[in-house]
Amino acid sequence: MRDSIIHVLLLPADPATVWERSFGSAAALSSWFPQSIEGDYGDGGVFEMVWGEHRSQARMTIFDPPRVLAYQWHPGDAFTLDAHPEDQLTTVQFTLEPDGPNTKVTMVESGFANIAEDRREWALGQNTGGWEEELAKLPKQYAS
Repeated sequence: MRDSIIHVLLLPADPATVWERSFGSAAALSSWFPQSIEGDYGDGGVFEMVWGEHRSQARMTIFDPPRVLAYQWHPGDAFTLDAHPEDQLTTVQFTLEPDGPNTKVTMVESGFANIAEDRREWALGQNTGGWEEELAKLPKQYAS
């Protein structure tokens, strides 16, 4: 059983610029990931990511500009942090590292092994496909 989803992207800007344009505020993240973000988008904050009728509540666990952004949520079908036991939350972490004039962005969603067996494979499949779709939008912000 795979526990993580991992993607690595190379973006043509320095980490400070990538952070500001794509991660550093609710507006920055929602420019490519959810349609909007409501709530406390900051270290320790609870916020909701909105995609039309779908809402997912998350808790920010690391907000370290311009290097790391991490939050916890229930993947797949859950809309609130209390929808399933807390030990079944997954952690999504974006790490930004300089790579010459570019930035290497590593996205890891981990914790799938802790999800109840009856929804584990489904949640992993949902988020694997979801991240492929969502992360494909990120490089488009930096297209010339």
